[in-house]
Amino acid sequence: MSLPGQHTATPSDKTFRLVLYDALASEAMGTLTTDVFLTGFLVNLGASNVAIGVLAAVPFAVQFLQLPAVILVERLRTRRAICTWSAGIGRTFLIAAAMAPFLPRDYGIVLLVGSIACNQAMAAIAGCSWNSWMRDLVPEAEFGRFFGRRAAATTALATALALGCGLLIDRWKTLVPGQHPSTVYTCLFLFSAAIGFFGVWLLSITPDQRMPPQTERHRAHILLAKPFRDSNFRRLMAFLGSWNFAANLASPFFAVYMLKTLGYSMTTVIVLTTASQLSNLAALSVWGGLIDRFSNKAVLGIAAPLFLLCTLAWTLTGLTWVKPWVFWLLLGIHMLMGIATAGVALASGNIAMKLSPSGQATAYLAANSVVSATCASAAPIIGGLCADFFARHDLSLAFTWKGGGTVLTVPLLDLHALTFLFGIASVVGLYSLHRLALVEETSGTTDRLLLRHLLLEARRSVHSLSSAAGLLRVVKAPSWRVRPRSEAPPAAGFS
Repeated sequence: MSLPGQHTATPSDKTFRLVLYDALASEAMGTLTTDVFLTGFLVNLGASNVAIGVLAAVPFAVQFLQLPAVILVERLRTRRAICTWSAGIGRTFLIAAAMAPFLPRDYGIVLLVGSIACNQAMAAIAGCSWNSWMRDLVPEAEFGRFFGRRAAATTALATALALGCGLLIDRWKTLVPGQHPSTVYTCLFLFSAAIGFFGVWLLSITPDQRMPPQTERHRAHILLAKPFRDSNFRRLMAFLGSWNFAANLASPFFAVYMLKTLGYSMTTVIVLTTASQLSNLAALSVWGGLIDRFSNKAVLGIAAPLFLLCTLAWTLTGLTWVKPWVFWLLLGIHMLMGIATAGVALASGNIAMKLSPSGQATAYLAANSVVSATCASAAPIIGGLCADFFARHDLSLAFTWKGGGTVLTVPLLDLHALTFLFGIASVVGLYSLHRLALVEETSGTTDRLLLRHLLLEARRSVHSLSSAAGLLRVVKAPSWRVRPRSEAPPAAGFS
């Protein structure tokens, strides 16, 4: 019996908490086994650039497995069971990857690359069923705020965990003298596997959402062709595909540019990256509120151009007169890019879910993932080839004033190697904005999203987070109610 005024948790509260806690577990696992830590593991094992490049392409390449995963989901129609079993099997390969330092070098590298590839492949299958599951579990009207707060919590955890584990790796030789440097990665991978299995358990007790009964049984090719026959969703895929191509044409080379061209230390790069992550975290709740008030397309109309302007601003860092202020310029670029990335990621994920018909989301979201992944995987390869080509070319533009015996020359543009690439990526991104204009989203208000709306929402968010209670709300599971469509039975095949 609860006291008057006391909040009593409902099943929907528990559902949202489980979804949030699983997100935190998955983010912790991913932080320790991807990106900089995975690259560091390979470097410590003595892997070649080819091996590192192959591993970088794996997360995009395995997205093609979402197509057979669609057929699996539509045939079995037990999304929770498919998600948990796929995730559980995939995460066992992290234990195998952790054993790489104890094998001869070449065998260890093959084991690590192969294990991560298998892990990512199973994650693609699990992600296909999870996307469809969440599409029907979370109410459409709450997409913005729910996934915004979920993303805010995972971003905060990832930032703190990355900094802490980075310090651990730097101090490993001091803490454990005599051990091979790679053994610290073994510990991280085993720890991440344990967290991953905890996330699988959370998924297994999250309420399932029964899929609508099939009125007719479609053949596989008909099912997979449906998203491409939907003209509006096809336009959305064209936008997201071109956007992912433009973004990944440049973004993988930002760190390379800072380390090699600008000569920055790894510590400086981490500081700038952390600034971007923190601004991303701060902006998520702002964008989430604006999505629910206006629309995903309205938010993309502001966040996407801001991202492209930031990408174009990287070309200014090569100017001689900017060199004394390059760090501060990059700090501003990173913070604005973090804000823009938060809006683009949140709105693009939400609009794909929203435009996927209820009960058919599996095929739609999988098709979108495959198209986006194809473009995203091709972009860095093409970008690398372009960077090598433009390394032998230079394009300069300067303003010169002559008079009174003086000559004043101010460089306005100096493109070479990677700065060429940043400029090209910005131009390619303009095409994706054209594709966005063709997408129709029938939701939210018809009012235009203006800068004053953005500033008002930001001020409201700052005020709400100005106390300890407000800060707790960022990581607290939302208490929004889900109106259950039907009571779902336990997923078959999972215990």
